[in-house]
Amino acid sequence: MAGGLVAGLALSAVMLVGEKLSGKPSELIELERKTAAKLNIKTPPYGVPATTTEQLITHGGHLALSALAGLIYAAVVDEDADDTRSGAIFGIAFFVAAYGITGPALGVTPLPWRERPLRAVQHPIVHTLFGFAMAKFARQGGAINGDPRSRLAEIG
Repeated sequence: MAGGLVAGLALSAVMLVGEKLSGKPSELIELERKTAAKLNIKTPPYGVPATTTEQLITHGGHLALSALAGLIYAAVVDEDADDTRSGAIFGIAFFVAAYGITGPALGVTPLPWRERPLRAVQHPIVHTLFGFAMAKFARQGGAINGDPRSRLAEIG
């Protein structure tokens, strides 16, 4: 879980800095707004900077999802797995789950091959880096050692 939180914090920090420098909401904020609009929840118009409350809610959800990803990774990874390879594979699988299945099914993201070219390249790269960072932090934090079944027992 710690690996997912650290990687998620790093990614949220990059998005927050980008928002501060550009004066525009991050893609994460826009995705949150699009999802809220689908649920008939009033959101600020496109392009309006996020409030502190909106930032806390959106990035809090992002960190919760990152922590969940870290738990899943720790539960399924083999202790002898190469961090680079297993993290990258997990990151790509996470990208496919989010942008290839969930987002399009909910109507909040286009299918990856229908995305703008920059986004079509950016999303898998960012998720691969997330998976890689999560795997490295999980290993350093001692989450990846021992029998995976014992980790499931510890989690549950």
